[in-house]
Amino acid sequence: MDFHSHRLLKSLAVLLALLSISAFSSNVSAKDSGNNIEIKTNLDSATEPEQSGWSSSKKYRHDIPIQFLGINDLHGGLERTGNAWFGATKYPNAGSAVRLASYLDNAQSSFQRENKHGHTFRVEAGDMVGASPSNSALLQDEPTMQALKAMNFKIGTLGNHEFDEGLGEFHRILVGGKPTKHYNAAEMAYPHRSSGLQIVISNVVNRKTNKTPYNFKPYLIKTVKAANGKKVKVGFIGILTTTMPTLTTYKNYHPYKFIDEAQAIAKYDRLLRKKGVKAIVVLAHTGVATQTDAQTKQTSTSGPVVDILQKLYRIDPKNSVDLYFAGHSHQYANATIGHTHLVQAIYSGEAYDDIIGYLNPKTHDFAAKSLVAHIFPVLSAKQDPTVKDNAKVTAIVKDADQRTAPIVNQKIGEAAIAKNLTGRDKNNQYFENETGDLVCDAQLAGAREATAKQNLHVDFAMTNGGGVRAGLAVKPDKSITWGAAQDVQPFGNILDVVSMTGQQIYDVLNQQYKNFGNGHKTYLLTAGLKYDFTKNDDQTQPFKVTKVYGNDGKPIDLHKTYHVVINEFLKGGGDYFNQFKTAKQVATAGVDTDVFVKYIKDQTKAGKPITAPKLDRKHFVAGK
Repeated sequence: MDFHSHRLLKSLAVLLALLSISAFSSNVSAKDSGNNIEIKTNLDSATEPEQSGWSSSKKYRHDIPIQFLGINDLHGGLERTGNAWFGATKYPNAGSAVRLASYLDNAQSSFQRENKHGHTFRVEAGDMVGASPSNSALLQDEPTMQALKAMNFKIGTLGNHEFDEGLGEFHRILVGGKPTKHYNAAEMAYPHRSSGLQIVISNVVNRKTNKTPYNFKPYLIKTVKAANGKKVKVGFIGILTTTMPTLTTYKNYHPYKFIDEAQAIAKYDRLLRKKGVKAIVVLAHTGVATQTDAQTKQTSTSGPVVDILQKLYRIDPKNSVDLYFAGHSHQYANATIGHTHLVQAIYSGEAYDDIIGYLNPKTHDFAAKSLVAHIFPVLSAKQDPTVKDNAKVTAIVKDADQRTAPIVNQKIGEAAIAKNLTGRDKNNQYFENETGDLVCDAQLAGAREATAKQNLHVDFAMTNGGGVRAGLAVKPDKSITWGAAQDVQPFGNILDVVSMTGQQIYDVLNQQYKNFGNGHKTYLLTAGLKYDFTKNDDQTQPFKVTKVYGNDGKPIDLHKTYHVVINEFLKGGGDYFNQFKTAKQVATAGVDTDVFVKYIKDQTKAGKPITAPKLDRKHFVAGK
């Protein structure tokens, strides 16, 4: 590889890494040339609120103190932890529901000590459930909803993962309804209780009726009272990304229409103002990116949220959206766009939003320049032993662990060595990881077995990198459990066998590099085939595939038809792989989770303990 090719490839890797973590620096302001809207990216370096920064001042002595504590993308993370990146600063083993609960309580107590008559709202911005670890997933994420209830979350919005098993199933667990079909014995015996969470969603309507589904509300109005009896109303608007057709299966998204985010916000912002509500908060499952320029070290904020807010300001420059809680992109973000404060608290309880302000009873709005927004990490017990685990949430998690233990701890196979296989958090520079390649190997083997009696040979397997949610955990005795396999493939997607020409295979492999060029960090993993790629002099597609060949080393024929196993999510064009929508389905091959479990069992039974695949399926070729 020549120097220039190496530098270009490294730059792409850095760019995508920046899209998956956040960065912070000193406050940086910029103006959008098309809208003349100031975008200010803010600094968060403290790990907990400073008392002096949260106390009321004489300036606001006639106003009502208010606090908003927010999270996003919990994803059933009852015990899951990870590295919380605040720019270049890493907080290891951050997160878990029990730690999050304690940090939220401490933040609220800190605020109320300084503001005796203050009010606190706890809100969430979507993806409470879905892609969850097994102790939540096996119980249909009901323990997660009960943990949120114990944490006093009262208002939330929908994320794309609330649709994973159909919006009806999410609504069931939201209100504590009985299961509508038979799940495992642990879920059937679980106490089904209402979460008490109110869902606001303004841009999702039933395709047939044009009404908000399940009696969800497009907005909510909450009234807060001052000690002297004066009142101020606060409005909450809910928003979901309109990219839903790329994020879930057809059967899950098709019953609904997804209205433009900015137009929906503008509509209900105007309606709320007519009702006398001027303090307005948006809960939005729409992504944002915080990036730092490698040369200048300047930090900037970009992504769909910025586009949405810029459009909102074009539609209504006098809008009253004061606070915008973002989600979906799993990153740190703290910025102001125009007069709107924008926050996002990473992922899976690794951080939380903490915003305070003052409501003016005369203007019925936030007092001028009173909002102060911060994001704080949820530190591990090792990093912060002064914070103790929340007892209520601990009991919920312990109960879930006990109920699911017989399934989760069941040994399904063995590995050759006692070492975890890498996952998507440790991709190599070409976006391969050991668990992802193993998943593809399993799907190819499973599809060949499933179609053997149909006299149909399956040639290749492809899956989306985002569908492989974790590395495969291996215990010290080399054993692999059902829970470890389920954590890798938690969605339960049906596997489809499709026919594709060689040209279509080239097209879909190139699609991932077009996705890179368009700012989407989506990529494919494969089995049965390998390919060469090189740099491409096109910013919209920085790399191109030059040669695709089977494991035998023979190039595929552009005009020949091949059979490829993919999941139903990809078949519907998910993760921006719309090329798959043109492929013809010829068979099905089971459920991805079941296929992966069976593969581990079969390999172990055959005397072939699981080994980490060699990451050699994508080969970069330097240009001349």
